[in-house]
Amino acid sequence: MRRSVPAGTLALALFCGCPTEPEGGLDLADDPVAYIESMEYRRGILERDLTELDNRYAQRRLDRYATVDGPWDTLDLWDPPSAPLSRADTGPAEEAPLEMGPGTTLTPETLPSDEAGWIDLGRRVFFEYPLRADRTYEVLATLEDGLDSSGFIEDDGAWVGLRKFRDADGSIRVGPTCSQCHASRDEAGVVTGVLANRAMDVGRARLLTLGYEPGALPPEIESTAVGDLDRLGPGRSDLLADGVFNPYAFPDFGGLGDMPYLHQNANWFHRGVATLAVRCETLFITARAEARRPPRALAWALAVYLRSLPAPPPLEEAGPAAARGEAVFEEAGCADCHAPPLFTSDREVAVDEIGTDPGAGSSPVRWTGNYRVPSLRGVGRTAPYLHHGAFDSLEAMFDPDREEPGHVYGSELDEARRADLIAFLRSI
Repeated sequence: MRRSVPAGTLALALFCGCPTEPEGGLDLADDPVAYIESMEYRRGILERDLTELDNRYAQRRLDRYATVDGPWDTLDLWDPPSAPLSRADTGPAEEAPLEMGPGTTLTPETLPSDEAGWIDLGRRVFFEYPLRADRTYEVLATLEDGLDSSGFIEDDGAWVGLRKFRDADGSIRVGPTCSQCHASRDEAGVVTGVLANRAMDVGRARLLTLGYEPGALPPEIESTAVGDLDRLGPGRSDLLADGVFNPYAFPDFGGLGDMPYLHQNANWFHRGVATLAVRCETLFITARAEARRPPRALAWALAVYLRSLPAPPPLEEAGPAAARGEAVFEEAGCADCHAPPLFTSDREVAVDEIGTDPGAGSSPVRWTGNYRVPSLRGVGRTAPYLHHGAFDSLEAMFDPDREEPGHVYGSELDEARRADLIAFLRSI
């Protein structure tokens, strides 16, 4: 069953900061205390904000989350003591056995009293909260250049996106955080969550731990799921576990607060912090194989932090070519979907209409039949382009001779107008 809202309603609610409410009944305005304490509130958010109720992704959440008969609300909490994984922790296990002191947890004794406090806690969750123990990264850390060659960032002596933590049985494990794939250095060299890590190669990481050299897979596994790992390349993943190769580019979180939908295939209406908090909480639960759940204060904090991230800055200053390109942008109809000033809209574009790879929009797990309209702010910095990362430059995307199907808008322009359009896109 497809859920919908009147055209413009969602965008208006988002951009004025006032989440839409159902007529009568439960008040679903953003409220951290209600989210943490009220099952009815969380259930209301779930049912209000899922756009497609009949796919497996939605059904699993509707069956298991925020319901008396469902199992997810009674799971044990997951906030293990953790510490940064340093370069000194890497290398052959016999030479660099994992050790750690008491470690730190993130659950606050009292809830933050203002937005700045929530953002600060959310930043720590983004960089420090281990999603699970992951054998891939435990093995990768023992291989020479394993982490470097897979695109991990080292910052202040520690690997961004990896934490060592003490598990329930007392063993020291390694696990990823959100920042593994979704953090990178800005122009000042500071690691932030605005842009994703384009160098992160999760396919390579897994292949190395399986004993295969990327680009040299034996023929007998070329057509298997393992073989698909070699097709991903940096900056892409395929986490749908649906038996279909449907890669997607790591999404950037800068400007997320202004996006009308969550996920490339628009399967959540993004009405406010509560929407994103429920999405994060359920993601953490499934990342832990439905064995643990996060403290809800951490999920709320992460949502506040992600929504606070500014859009990526323009790549270039506007000049005469960009001024001409702005006119091309309007004349070519680009603004019909990418409406200024946020250069997005609450349109859902049908998979068949856009014509790009249909995998994510038609996935047996998360099918919606649609893709969201990404924001173009800072688009000069956000390659690879399209939801599946098909093009590594704007020139390649607008090349009329390209073979990749879909999103042909702009490619029909003559060479001079295409160049002006690209200059404009780099200036916004």
